[in-house]
Amino acid sequence: MHLGLMILTLIIILLMLVYLSGIFLTLISPTVLQIQLLGIQLTVFGAVILLAYNEAVGYGLTIGIVGLITGIVGSFRDKNSTKNN
Repeated sequence: MHLGLMILTLIIILLMLVYLSGIFLTLISPTVLQIQLLGIQLTVFGAVILLAYNEAVGYGLTIGIVGLITGIVGSFRDKNSTKNN
């Protein structure tokens, strides 16, 4: 079980790094709401893992923190840059 959660956590972290780098390099241009919703979904998924598995607290916490960071990045993103593109 721990190997599966570790692989899942690493895949989520790598995908979020690619996603956020695509946003900052303007390769993709999602709206602010889409970024925030993705952050909320990851945070809730991390909370579900945190509550479901007592021995996998670190994995759920890590996924939840990645979701919070994604939501915060979406909140502070310039709203005018999406309208110009």
